[in-house]
Formats: sequence, C-alpha cells, structure tokens
Amino acid sequence: MYPTKQDETLLSETLSWSSVVEMIDAAERIVISTHENSDGDGLGSQVALMATLRNLGKQVTLINPTAVPKNYQFLPFMKEVWVFDEKNEQHIQRLQDADLFFLLDTNNIGRTRAIRSHVLEVKHAGKVKIICIDHHLEPQEFADVMLCRSSAAATGELMYELVREMERYYARPLLDKTVATGLYTAIMTDTASFKLPKTTARIHRITAELLDVGVSPMEIYDHVYNTLSLGTLQLIAQGIANLHTLEDGAIAYLFVTQAMLRETGVGLSDTERLLEYLLGLPTTKIAVMFIEMPDGTTKISFRSRGNLAVNKIAKIYGGGGHQNAAGCTAPFPLQQTISRVLPQCAQMLHTGDFTPTKT
Repeated sequence: MYPTKQDETLLSETLSWSSVVEMIDAAERIVISTHENSDGDGLGSQVALMATLRNLGKQVTLINPTAVPKNYQFLPFMKEVWVFDEKNEQHIQRLQDADLFFLLDTNNIGRTRAIRSHVLEVKHAGKVKIICIDHHLEPQEFADVMLCRSSAAATGELMYELVREMERYYARPLLDKTVATGLYTAIMTDTASFKLPKTTARIHRITAELLDVGVSPMEIYDHVYNTLSLGTLQLIAQGIANLHTLEDGAIAYLFVTQAMLRETGVGLSDTERLLEYLLGLPTTKIAVMFIEMPDGTTKISFRSRGNLAVNKIAKIYGGGGHQNAAGCTAPFPLQQTISRVLPQCAQMLHTGDFTPTKT
C-alpha cells in the first residue's frame, strides 16, 4: 500500500498511476502486448514492465501480433515472446485466463491484429481488465484505464513513472538494470537518439537515473543501430536511388517495392533507416516513405518538421501517430497511393493544414 508521506521523484499524474498500481496489485496473471511491427519503444516498455511485475511475483506473458525485429532480439525476455496465432489453443487460453491485459505504445487496439477480438471478448465477459499506456494522439475507447499522454517523448517515459509509482506503493526498489535497459531502449529509439523536440531536460534526468543503475548506452545503441546486414545496406542503396523531391525540395519521398525486398532478402523492419536520409536534406519539410505490401496495399511512413501535422493525412487512411511522425496503410497499390498522397502533402505544405477529401 501507499506510504503516508510521498517521496520526491520525477512523477506526474499520481492519482492515475495509483489506480493502475492497485489493479496490478489485485491481479495474478498478466499479459502484456504492443502494436504490430513492434519497435524499440513498445518492446523496451514491455521489458521494463515484465521485469518489474516478475519482481513482484506476478505471472506474466508477452503476447505480440508480430515477431520481434532482429535488432531488438538482444533485449531480455525476447525469446519468451509469443507471436499470437489464433489457431493455437494455448495462446487463446492464456488470454482467457488473464486477470489484466496491458497494451503498450499504441492506443489503437486494431494494431494488435487478431489479438483484438479475443481480448475484447474476454473483457466484455467481465473476465479481464485492460490498461493502455501510450503517448500517441487520438486514443480509441476500449480500455478500462487509458493513460495516454501525447506530450511524453516515449511510452518508455510513462513506464518510468509507473515503475517509480510501484516502488512507492510496495516500498521497495524495483528499478534494476533489466528494467533500466528496457526503459533506455524505449526512450533512445523514440527520441531518435535524443534528437527530437520532445527530448526535454526531464528526459535527460530520467536517462541519468537509468545510467546510474548500470545501463550501457553504447551497447544498446550498437545492438539497435549497428547491426546492419549486407542486404539492408543494399536496400538502402536502392531506396536512395528512388528518392524524389517536390516543391523545391520541401517534400521528399521514396518507395520500396516487394521486388526490392526479395532481391535484398530483408524484411519490413529493415526499411526504418531510409526515412533518416529523407530528413537529412536541409530543405525537407515533409518526408514520406511508401512500401509495397504483399497483399497489394501500401504502408506509408510520414515525418515532418515544425507544425506540419502529418498525422492528419495518416488518419484518413486509418492510421495516426504524432504531429511530426505518423504512419498508416493505404488500401491501394503503390503507384496509386503515391499519386493520392503527394498532393495531400503539398496541400499541407502550402496551407499549413490538411482538409480531408473523399478518397
């Protein structure tokens, strides 16, 4: 239970966190999930929460909609992740037996793919509580408790707060090296190595605490960013060859085809680096990467500078994200998608806003 006198920490929104901690205290069997095509923030937050809950004696399972990317498999517990298969009775039973279900780093439960219907079915039957912790815009309504703060630099920042709140509740230290490794990975990756606007003084103070616990920044950075394969480098070369600019260089875009992925032998997670090259151009205000998907749809990743809210464009295709970093999947072939989206980017560039039209 909570002490009567609260110590000074880097916490905020204490009342919200206290309700989460009380739900954790009442639960025995907990499942933690994140979004499809998981990234460092989602996976790092899972690691931090799992380590903390296991330290408290909880039964915890990580169930994700897609496999862990290669460059994050160094993280603790990644070999224990279940990639959900709705034909696997054990997977379904684990969801049905859970007292508490955490969804981290997305406020759109549809991004859990097949997990969604099974979790919501159990929730509607009154058998499980859902807690969502996230930092993206426009949360959906599906959770019993939704802690979504778009001002946070990463979900890892919010997980730090939760860990500190649990320390206060249980009156014991919980921020060990395993927890800190997850949190540092989450914050480092979602701030683009501490370069993005939400990299505040508070973020650096949190990071300093993680370093004090024994985290190795160089080791984590090397695992995440310096493990490129020859195929990935070849894909980067081909992607850059497809780089185009519009509006005097203010819009930069490139595309990746299925043929390119097959030829280089890499997967979707290996495309992440390409966006960095688009934003590396000093004139770029809006950067867009189009990826042809096996089912004929097109995955789109947006980045922008300043007040250009590219998440508004992503939203009309069922996606979302942050003002300056968003994504979606358009239900059109590659070239058709490019021809639709680029005029929308130009509209935002010229007007500073975007008014959706029927697509």
